[in-house]
Amino acid sequence: MRLRPHHILCICNYTGRGYSKSFEENMSKIAAMLRDGGRFTAVSGADDVCAACPNNKGGTCETEEKVRRCDKAAAELLGVTPGAVYSLYELSAGAENLMSDETAHAAVCGDCEWFGLCREVINNRKIKIKK
Repeated sequence: MRLRPHHILCICNYTGRGYSKSFEENMSKIAAMLRDGGRFTAVSGADDVCAACPNNKGGTCETEEKVRRCDKAAAELLGVTPGAVYSLYELSAGAENLMSDETAHAAVCGDCEWFGLCREVINNRKIKIKK
């Protein structure tokens, strides 16, 4: 599985809502696999989440500049290197630390349309990630 850095944060807080039914089905499958201990390769660019996203236009996001900025910030803050293999569990503590600081989280994800929902999930933490 391939995952871009900012999607690590998305997976940690994903609750089954998304852009479209096909996106939700794909994201739910990916989130379940990663939360259950699956591993992924970090990539810089379109990944397996992007595959079913309506904003993906031939491997490039309609908001490419924004997602690259989010990827860069998430990669730096989580210590993620493209090409390296990780488990969600390995990065979840760093992700939760980042997202528990609303200012830091907003710096990475503040212009995301899902930011409000993400903050709700963080404030009502119920998602479990296995080792």
